[in-house]
Amino acid sequence: MTDNKLDPGLLVDSNWLAANLDDPDLLVFDTTTVLVPDPELEYRVEGDKAGWEAGHIPGAGYLNCQDDLSVTPHEFRFTLPAPDDFARRVGALGISNDKRLVLYSRTQPFWSTRAWWSFYAMGFDAMVLDGGYNSWVTGGYPVSTDPVQFEPVTFTANPRPEVAFGKEDVLAVLDKPDVAVVNALSAEQFTGSGGMTFGRAGRITNSVNAPYAQVCDMTTGVFSDAATLRSLFESAGATPDKKIVNYCGGGISATLGFFAQKALGYENVALYDASMQEWGKDESLPMEKD
Repeated sequence: MTDNKLDPGLLVDSNWLAANLDDPDLLVFDTTTVLVPDPELEYRVEGDKAGWEAGHIPGAGYLNCQDDLSVTPHEFRFTLPAPDDFARRVGALGISNDKRLVLYSRTQPFWSTRAWWSFYAMGFDAMVLDGGYNSWVTGGYPVSTDPVQFEPVTFTANPRPEVAFGKEDVLAVLDKPDVAVVNALSAEQFTGSGGMTFGRAGRITNSVNAPYAQVCDMTTGVFSDAATLRSLFESAGATPDKKIVNYCGGGISATLGFFAQKALGYENVALYDASMQEWGKDESLPMEKD
């Protein structure tokens, strides 16, 4: 990759997808999931298969990041399943290890990176469509409402346990100078001065801030260029020579940072899967705010 380009093996554009869409070894999935504000639960998670049915990239299937790729039910939403469970779930969707896989969202881009991270954690390297469904439509490419159903197949998980952190893993690295724990939430949430809170306002002690909305345009779904992303992470102290541990409210928006870091060539990157939905509600875990 060039100095100002993200890894094209991870991030593809609509022109590339259109040129490869008829490849029998390529699968495409809409990953759009919906968070509905809820006064008691913070938010409810819902699928959006109806949105996919109303229009999707031709041949694209649909998956729900919670129902299809997470433990359900679970105390913490969007919890990565055990390898065998994950393999069963995605095999039922028609995804096998010998296919190439492109993931996209019709709304917030972090749904595609959350799905991408889930596959990556299980040893499968998928791709993300830059700009998502919006880029496909604005590019003038065809849209389909045809039903899509793939036959169940066998998927084999080859876990990368080092990329999925639990709270004990985070606690173990908070004081290490060669580790950067990166909060992907807004500056207001990071400082504890505003925005949605998850139990307690503020941040994990000693963490730094690289807001997800600066990683990718939340309106267009297009990723910032490599130079901008390097500047964002490095100004926060998240340099490629360190172990980077990303977190957010529930392990979703922080996958934008994880994905971007991998697309920049960062080698040692992890995600705290339960994130603040666990940490913020456990009074025994250290937090700080400005």
